[in-house]
Amino acid sequence: MRRWKDISHAVGLAVVFLAGLFAGETAQAGEFRWIASEMMPPKYAIWQPNQLIMDQEDLKDGLTFILENPTKEEHAFAVRGMFEVVTEKSTEVVAPGEEPGMVYHLKPIRVTVRPGETKRINVSTAQFEGSRLTGPDQLFRVWCPLHKDRHLGGHIYYVGR
Repeated sequence: MRRWKDISHAVGLAVVFLAGLFAGETAQAGEFRWIASEMMPPKYAIWQPNQLIMDQEDLKDGLTFILENPTKEEHAFAVRGMFEVVTEKSTEVVAPGEEPGMVYHLKPIRVTVRPGETKRINVSTAQFEGSRLTGPDQLFRVWCPLHKDRHLGGHIYYVGR
């Protein structure tokens, strides 16, 4: 009986992995959609696609991740080595009649997405600048820091040539 249970879990993981390979939609170059999915057994989850390959063409007009959570549980999206670009109006005092400018901050990508919520984040492309011309390829780990023990991670591969 235990053996059939193990086989069904393995088959379930394989189906989710294969679905992740084909589920990723791209709206345009540099814009990637990630969807939180819960698997069987329900205690496991995955961000799909769980494998993504990017090249210099994808970074030409900036990089945006669209994070969707259609599940009933809160999930987080984190990428080791990539940074979100956060913009806000400057609070510095300016001369009379002038508008305050914008301030840009970089913070490690770690975004919480509530059930039914969709978020767009702008991703810094600065870490790819040198590799656009010379290589080498880069690998970034994707995971859910809220459920690290029961969330299957993935990877982003950047091919710099």
